[in-house]
Amino acid sequence: MSNPEGNDPAPPRQATTAAKPHPAGPTPPKPWQEKRPQGPSQIVFFSYPKYLYTWPAILLAVLLPLLGDIISPQLEGWIFVVTLLTVLMAMGFDLSRNLTISWGVTIVASVFCLLWLKDAKNVVIFSQLGHYLSSKSPLISDDWLYLFALFGGVLYLIMFVDAHINQRWRISHNEIEHFAMLSKDDSLGRGAKRFITSYPDFLELLLCGAGTIQIYSAQGGILLRSIPNVPWLFFRSKRISQILESTEVSAATGEEDVDLHEGQSSNEELGDGHGG
Repeated sequence: MSNPEGNDPAPPRQATTAAKPHPAGPTPPKPWQEKRPQGPSQIVFFSYPKYLYTWPAILLAVLLPLLGDIISPQLEGWIFVVTLLTVLMAMGFDLSRNLTISWGVTIVASVFCLLWLKDAKNVVIFSQLGHYLSSKSPLISDDWLYLFALFGGVLYLIMFVDAHINQRWRISHNEIEHFAMLSKDDSLGRGAKRFITSYPDFLELLLCGAGTIQIYSAQGGILLRSIPNVPWLFFRSKRISQILESTEVSAATGEEDVDLHEGQSSNEELGDGHGG
């Protein structure tokens, strides 16, 4: 049919659909694809013998000859004697926190009691004993200090190397390993276990920040491993707790999602013992 005005017929109208806006960012991952924040994956430490705590005496044997005339020879001798006694107590006694507090209170009370006996009752036997000890001059020659530092340092180095060869421990997400080059390696699966970090000796804690790691069964009734004399354990316990509380999760399968939930439930039974 012709158009009388000579204009072209209008094209038929087509239905239009509004374009969906493109998402501004990538599609968010599914819940099982999300990864937990990665913490430390493992920690390596060493267990040392009691000889570890002799370092103050060895260090003093090196430093005292270098001081020259800064302090008197008598004072040097008394400093070395007190330090050596402290080291021997750390090696020979296990002074718990409560026992240390008891000893401290007993010593302070004894001092006040002796002063009272001297002034009130004129008991001078203890003051005479003090004068007797103060009259002594524990002089130590430089040659003696040199030999003590030399042989003590050599033994300390042997102890250090032996511990790094035969007393190396590693705690990871999956297992607890003990490496002993001259003996045999030992491995203990992580599973559900109870970890306790304790400090049985106050002097060991004071000298090296050392303590003991004890690994118990999940119910806590069976001691599986005991790792004594771990230096600077006071500063490492937080990192050990992070490893015990974390679970490695990789990308996205339903099976890994199950492992993740199992790890969360298992972590309720893990701990480092600080909570009591």
